Amino acid sequence: MDKFVIADVMTKPDGTETTVAEFSKVAYDGANIKVYINSKYQVVRRDFPSKLKGEPNLVWLSIKRRDKETIHDWRDMQEIKNELVGKECEGVELYPADSRMVDSANQYHLWCIDDKTFRFPFGFNERFIGGEDEASKVGAKQRPFRRDNL
Repeated sequence: MDKFVIADVMTKPDGTETTVAEFSKVAYDGANIKVYINSKYQVVRRDFPSKLKGEPNLVWLSIKRRDKETIHDWRDMQEIKNELVGKECEGVELYPADSRMVDSANQYHLWCIDDKTFRFPFGFNERFIGGEDEASKVGAKQRPFRRDNL
């Protein structure tokens, strides 16, 4: 995946273009947001400073494909998190209670902790990257890795 650049102009959900500053006024009550674009994705990053001293900040990444199609490529989401928040920061995609659901577009949300030492109390404790051979041994399929993703 190609690297992101910070954008001053972005595509709104209706397909028209606007400035990031103007979009922030309309959609985020003027909150400080950054918009990143590459050839495939547009990502809005909004930081939420912690209200508790010494606690890490929360980063919200709102991710959509520029062609407005659905996505769910785990490797792409991981690479977006790595590039825009940090390789050692953790993030989650939340499947909320129906009463808190937001589903208005083919858009995906990652909630990240902006602290390289923070770990969620769930998930795997050790790194394991398996290739095509390991996957085929258990009847699964794995696509090849790009060397820069390992």
